[in-house]
Amino acid sequence: MEKEQLIYIDDAVRSWLETLDKIIPKLIEDMVTSTKQNRFDLVTNVDKSIQHNFEQFLKQNFPEHQLFAEEKSNEEVHPKEGHVWVMDPIDGTTNLVKQQEDYCIILGYFIDGEPMLSYIYDYPHGQLYKAAKGYGAYVNGKRLEKPESIDLQDAIISFNTLVMNDETIHGLNDASFSHRFIGSCGLDSIRVIKGQFGAHVNTNPKPWDIAAQFLFASELGLKMTTLDNMELDFSKAGPFIISNNACHEEVLGILNSGDGYKIQ
Repeated sequence: MEKEQLIYIDDAVRSWLETLDKIIPKLIEDMVTSTKQNRFDLVTNVDKSIQHNFEQFLKQNFPEHQLFAEEKSNEEVHPKEGHVWVMDPIDGTTNLVKQQEDYCIILGYFIDGEPMLSYIYDYPHGQLYKAAKGYGAYVNGKRLEKPESIDLQDAIISFNTLVMNDETIHGLNDASFSHRFIGSCGLDSIRVIKGQFGAHVNTNPKPWDIAAQFLFASELGLKMTTLDNMELDFSKAGPFIISNNACHEEVLGILNSGDGYKIQ
């Protein structure tokens, strides 16, 4: 893709993201929450409205682009063909409902399966993280530097203890400096991207949970693989790790030792 076209799309999407600053407060004020598969699987009018709004934005500005997103049927979408946006309108819906914090909007733009633009918008804190293929990664326009190497013994790592067996939990805790878990795949990943966490592990992500992270990892020299240390398919997702290079192999070694990890 020509640089000028990429800049044009980026400018348009960032302008759209700015409109959310006026839309989201009203949606939260009138928030309606329902469940999907179980009482812990929440969806709100905020999720649905943001996704619908972006879908209309694409139809008006980029009608040839497809949308592969959480709150819709994706049967007609071919995620590795042509121009595709992968979206999680609210990543961390439980955090939104229960604490009105620690949630974000995830957007990844792919052409024929190759990531070109990525956005993770930490709306509550006004932080827009962006990556552009070949042009680096940024937060609110300020360039992000490649995180320094962190050995596992010095690293905070992020994982959900509810989907790990006790042996694995103790192994990870003993080998690392400490453990934290935000409950938003995008924001847990951002901590790795910024060098605050050494690794984030998720055993059951969907494509929209990880769509943006591929490009951030590529531009900043991080590792992003399956938990078998294989290439990760964005269109199918599955258990994954995004990690600082220095602790990637050691974390995977612990995850795959003994009885391994439990998939949610």
